[in-house]
Amino acid sequence: MINRHHLRVKLLQWIFASRQQGQDDFHFVTQQFNSSATLSLRSLVMAFVLLERLLHYANLRDKERPGKLLERNRQLGLGHGLANHPLADILQKDAMYRKALQLCFVEDFEVSSNMLRALFEAINNGKCLGARYGFDDMREITGIKVVFEKCISSGDWYSPWQLEHNLFWDSDRYLIDRQVIQILNKISEGETFPDAEALLKSWQSDDHFVSTMFKELLHDSTVYQPLIESHTGQWDPERLARVDFLILQMACVELSQFPEIPIKVTINEYIELAKVYSTPQSAAFVNGLLDKIKADMLQKGMISKSGRGLVET
Repeated sequence: MINRHHLRVKLLQWIFASRQQGQDDFHFVTQQFNSSATLSLRSLVMAFVLLERLLHYANLRDKERPGKLLERNRQLGLGHGLANHPLADILQKDAMYRKALQLCFVEDFEVSSNMLRALFEAINNGKCLGARYGFDDMREITGIKVVFEKCISSGDWYSPWQLEHNLFWDSDRYLIDRQVIQILNKISEGETFPDAEALLKSWQSDDHFVSTMFKELLHDSTVYQPLIESHTGQWDPERLARVDFLILQMACVELSQFPEIPIKVTINEYIELAKVYSTPQSAAFVNGLLDKIKADMLQKGMISKSGRGLVET
């Protein structure tokens, strides 16, 4: 369901949360992580169900608009731009999307009319969109992307709504929001909705990466600590942010345990994680530290790459 970048994000969140809760049974955490895949897929499909229901609601509101053919009513709110939107017809005719609805048991999923009304009104009066978006923008799939990013995923009610149906939503949100946008991009290019069964299998096919990370980092929370601390220089190890420390540990595990992943890929990925999930100074700190750690591990023979892992990217 997710690529390696998404897996790293999700694993960072799960391992950090497990340590916070004192949960060190990596077998249990791995099982829970894998079982969360079906809920993650359901949340992704539910996001599209919400979009589909919103477009249907926009149709109803547009039909109810009194005197809609009169000149004085031609200046419409942005929400009316969603009426008769091409995405609704695309999803209705998309066999893969209908299959995803069945697989996730959300074919008849109901969205509160109060929620749809509030969302429509927020779009209609432009409160969530701002001044740069106009009526014509709403007629395109790119407009739906903007609506999702600015009016739905950033709204106060969306996360609680998803959380009701997915206990792991807090760790899924970043990934699913990105996937919604990616799928909308593909649909705008003429592609179909992705195969839901294939998405689920792709999530579960990387179980070696997942299980290794959990085993190494939950079984012993101090793994690679001496190596990391030996390169902190004047930096007091006690002041090392817990997220930064975990990011560095994950990088060490990946460098040493996965010969097929190029060194540069690993380092770049964990620098990106530090940018998003730690302090503003963390990316530069992690970058400098990983360069020293990598050189030390190579000298000690702790890194051995083969196949695709030998490719310099």
